[in-house]
Amino acid sequence: MRCLLGVFLALVMALPVRGDDLARFDVPLLLGQWYWFSAEEESEASHPYKAINLSFNSHYEFRIDMLRRDGQLETAAGSYAVNHQALRLYDGQGADQVHAYQLNHNQLQLQGAVFTKLLPDDLSGVWRSNSIEGEDVSEEVDGVSLKLRPDFLFAMQVRGNNGRSITHRGVYLVEGDNLMLIYEEGRHSSQYQLASDTLRLTNEVFGMEAVLQRQR
Repeated sequence: MRCLLGVFLALVMALPVRGDDLARFDVPLLLGQWYWFSAEEESEASHPYKAINLSFNSHYEFRIDMLRRDGQLETAAGSYAVNHQALRLYDGQGADQVHAYQLNHNQLQLQGAVFTKLLPDDLSGVWRSNSIEGEDVSEEVDGVSLKLRPDFLFAMQVRGNNGRSITHRGVYLVEGDNLMLIYEEGRHSSQYQLASDTLRLTNEVFGMEAVLQRQR
């Protein structure tokens, strides 16, 4: 069982630089692309916007794109600070705004609007390992299964050839080519490459590579 847990940790440990950035971030669930779409009819609209996109990265930079009903796009960008009670936006010209917010793994409530987080890549699905290579991979490991849901919840199972397995469940984040898994015991990142129905996870620290195929 201990060997299986070690392999799981090796598979999802962070690459040195980006992984550290994500691991040190105070409110990791905020990271990503958030979207709001107006449900109002054009003739009954109480505000001029059809859609709003918010993006937050681990370098404390934000961007807002607001699509007006007349087709014009308004954009703002700057830096931000966040804690578990408030989000502060700085526009780079000395002005700032402070907003209370509510947040879970795939929804952000801000200024009375509910934003939904969307995946940048087609990562959702059930993935099963074709191969796992690396000096630290135990011969007792039979395979790995990873379920990534579109609402940013995951389950990862490491199976042994003795019939035993370990499963971790939690929330995942995506930034650039980094995939972070957050679960009860901690948080870890790996670098990923996605090509059609093949997902490749790499870990340069352990010299490990896992190739997974989409099952559904």
